[in-house]
Amino acid sequence: MRIFFIPLSAFVFLLGGACGIKAQEAGDFTPSGSPVVVLFADYTAGGPGEAAGFSLTRSRLGYRYRATPSLSGVSVLDINATQNGRGVNFHYAFLEWTRKKLSLSGGLVALAQFGVQEAFWGRRYVEKSFQDLYGFGPDSDLGVTLRYRFSSRFEADAALVNGKDVANASGGVRLNRLALGATLGPLTGLTLRAYFDTNRHSDLSIHVPAGENPAYEGQETTLALFAGYRNRHFSLGSEWNYRQAQDFISGDNRSGLSLYGGLPLGQKFDLYARYDRLDTDEATFITGLEYHPTGNLQLSPNYRYLRSLGGEGFHLFALNIGFSL
Repeated sequence: MRIFFIPLSAFVFLLGGACGIKAQEAGDFTPSGSPVVVLFADYTAGGPGEAAGFSLTRSRLGYRYRATPSLSGVSVLDINATQNGRGVNFHYAFLEWTRKKLSLSGGLVALAQFGVQEAFWGRRYVEKSFQDLYGFGPDSDLGVTLRYRFSSRFEADAALVNGKDVANASGGVRLNRLALGATLGPLTGLTLRAYFDTNRHSDLSIHVPAGENPAYEGQETTLALFAGYRNRHFSLGSEWNYRQAQDFISGDNRSGLSLYGGLPLGQKFDLYARYDRLDTDEATFITGLEYHPTGNLQLSPNYRYLRSLGGEGFHLFALNIGFSL
């Protein structure tokens, strides 16, 4: 794993060194950084075969550094279980320049595709948000992103990134995904968001597995709408997602709905529930109790019911633990 921390250290060193003079010119500003640590784990029982066991579902380690009032950088490693042990790769590695209401990022950037929904759901350690869970898009990619805050209640974002790689006989192709999004807060506690992207394939000479002959097309598009309301008594969010030509296969159009809400029970407990339905795949219901003894640690015993549409359902019981800095 040591070889992965060398570029991480070099990234931080170069960022600090290249911007040191500007930092000195920024008056009272002092360059600073902080670690990024994310650990998600669970114990799950039930499901097919009534299996039970522990798992580490996410492990991330990185560093964020602000070199000047307007320039910062983030580098984060993902450490995941594989069939051969542990795999390590960069999840984020980008520079961000901020000037008044404008933010511009470049590198292996964090995408805004479902960031608002994931933040509103607020329990990523229990389960991914809908688009992430069902493969509607990644939360990072190579490219550039732009965000502009028109006011305290309206913000727009755009991204131009590689997009999803689809392997072909020559080992893969480059794609181009253009994304546009807008987030509106017309009333206190109310959040509305609309998102659209188009993912263009640069080469349709895709290697098709033996026995399969799907009709491919050169463009995959995504549309997402979200509405959420939160106050000190409860939270309630809903999102609708649509994908045309999943994996560039003509006619493979998918849509899905996710509903989720929470009910605070005192200072450290919350009751929550969520329902997902993907029209071509499955339906999922989750409900549980969340305990957060500190702002960095969350624990949640929960129950889940999963059913493939047209198939049998099964029950799961889990204890999820999340820690983040």
